[in-house]
Amino acid sequence: MVVVQYDDVDAQVLDLADSLHEADEATVAAEVARLKALAEQIADERDRRLALIRAEKLPELIRGPRPGTSPEYWSAARLVTQVVNDKGTRAEQIDHAERAIREIGVLARQAPRREFRTILRMNSTLKRLIERRRREGPDSGA
Repeated sequence: MVVVQYDDVDAQVLDLADSLHEADEATVAAEVARLKALAEQIADERDRRLALIRAEKLPELIRGPRPGTSPEYWSAARLVTQVVNDKGTRAEQIDHAERAIREIGVLARQAPRREFRTILRMNSTLKRLIERRRREGPDSGA
């Protein structure tokens, strides 16, 4: 007998969220049904309930967050674009990204409530950029 855990369902949800962007509604619905059936096999009641909720979120994860419309959203998007296109040294890029993360936090708090999380998620791109630049080591020039 195969023991199903919450992490098993969650991993499949994340994989499908990445791979089903071009899928039709019927395919997505079939995957949701399959994931829910898998989640029903989880022994722990709390984990089973959480896995069922996670499975039901698959269509939303495939669509991604709705783009914002507020001035704060567009300001944050411009900040991300500026940082990603920064041609400075690694240290300058890291500094620029760290400043932008703080500014995006402020913008998210000023934005309409429905856009708060969407704007904050932009920071994940910048955090990954910072980590990548730090792994590259010290600057050897521009």
